[in-house]
Amino acid sequence: MAISHDDLLSLDLGTLLAGLPPTGAWRGLFELPDLSFGLRSTGSAVEVVPATGINDAWDFEFLVGESEWTAFCSTPCPRGFTTAQALVATSGGAPVRGDRAVWARAALVVDRVLAALRDTVTTAPQRRPDPAAPAPGLSPVVGRYLTVEVEGRSQRLYFESAGTGPPLVCLHTAGADSRQFRYLLEDPELTAQWTVYAFDMPWHGRSEPPADWQRQTYRLTTATYAATVLAFMDGLGLERPVLAGCSMGGAIALYLAAEHGERFTGVCALEGGLGNPSRFVDWTNRADVDHSLFLTSWVGGLIAPTSPAGPAAQTLWGYAQSGPGIYQGDTYFYSQDLPRVADSLGAARCPLYVFSGEYDYSATTEMSRAAAERLGGQLVEMAGKGHFPMSEDPASFAEYFLPVLALLHDKYER
Repeated sequence: MAISHDDLLSLDLGTLLAGLPPTGAWRGLFELPDLSFGLRSTGSAVEVVPATGINDAWDFEFLVGESEWTAFCSTPCPRGFTTAQALVATSGGAPVRGDRAVWARAALVVDRVLAALRDTVTTAPQRRPDPAAPAPGLSPVVGRYLTVEVEGRSQRLYFESAGTGPPLVCLHTAGADSRQFRYLLEDPELTAQWTVYAFDMPWHGRSEPPADWQRQTYRLTTATYAATVLAFMDGLGLERPVLAGCSMGGAIALYLAAEHGERFTGVCALEGGLGNPSRFVDWTNRADVDHSLFLTSWVGGLIAPTSPAGPAAQTLWGYAQSGPGIYQGDTYFYSQDLPRVADSLGAARCPLYVFSGEYDYSATTEMSRAAAERLGGQLVEMAGKGHFPMSEDPASFAEYFLPVLALLHDKYER
C-alpha cells in the first residue's frame, strides 16, 4: 500500500478541495508509511511542501502507522478506518499531535487529501445506488407544530407525519433533526401499515430554543429527554406506539424501554448503546472552529463506505445546519448523563430490538450487544451499515427494519 511522492504531486488540490472555505493559515506535517510531506495553508489556498528542514515549524502532525494505513487502504476497510477522522475518533486522537484546534479547522482538508491518496493505491468500494427521485407533486408527508409542557416549560415542537395504522414515533440523532426519517415517511410499504411520526427535539431543526438561547449553554439530560418524548406522545394522544430512535435517540429508547416500557408496544433502538464518553469533545463547540464544517468530518467516518452517495451527502448536510453547541449538548446526554443512570436500569418492559450497523464506532456492535443483553432485548446486526441507517442507506435498512415492525404490528392493541 506504499504511496510515492509522485502520487502526492499528482493530486490537483484545487479540484480536490473545491467547496471548502478558507481555513486560515496553518502548517501540517503528515507521516505515512514510506511517505512524509507537509501541507501549508496560506488562508486562500493549500499547497504541498517538503517535510524537511531543521527549523521547520508545524501547527500539527498527523501520524499513521503501517498497520493502520494497511487497514485504511483495504477494500472493504474495517470499522474505524473509513476516513482520516475515523482514525482520530477510534484511537482517542492518537494520530494528531500539536495544536488540535488548528487540526480541527483543517480536518476536512485532511480527510480529503488522505482519501485521495488512498484512491491512488486501492479501488474504492462500490456504493449502492441512490433511491429513485420523488415523483413530481406533493409529498404525502404533513408537517405541523405541537405545543406541550415539559418539566414546567412550554415547548413548541415541529413534527412530520404520514401513513395510516398504529403509531411509529421516530427520534433523530445528536445535532440533527427529523429530516433523517424522510425516507421512512415516504416509504409506501411502511406507511401502508403505520402512521409514522418524526419530531425535532427543542433546539433542533424547526423546534424552537428558549428566547434567551444566546446566554445559555445547551445540555440535554436523560430526564428532560425522556419527558419530552412522553410529552409528545401525550400531546398527540398516541397510545402504546412503537418507538424507533437512532444514536442518542436509540440511547433514550433503551432508557424508556426499561423505565416506561408499558407505554410502548415495542422499542427499536437503532445504533443504541448506554453511553460512550469519547463522543463529548471540545472540538465540536469552539469559537475558533466552524462547527458546521467540523461536524461533517466528525460524523462522516460513521457512514458506511458503500452507502448511496446522495443519501450519505444529505445526512451530512443536516449536520452542517446544526445550531452552535447543539451537537455537543446532545453528546453530554449520551456521554456523561446517561452513564450515571445506566447501571440502575432493569429489564425492558416491552419487546426491545437493538439494531447495530457494522461501521458504527459511536455505538459499536459490542456496545449494542451489551445493552441488548442487559435489558433483555434482541440484537439485530446489520452488515455493511453505518451509524445513520435510515437516512444514509434507507432501502437496505428497510430489509432489516420492516420484518421487525411486522412482528410488532401484530402485538399492537387498539
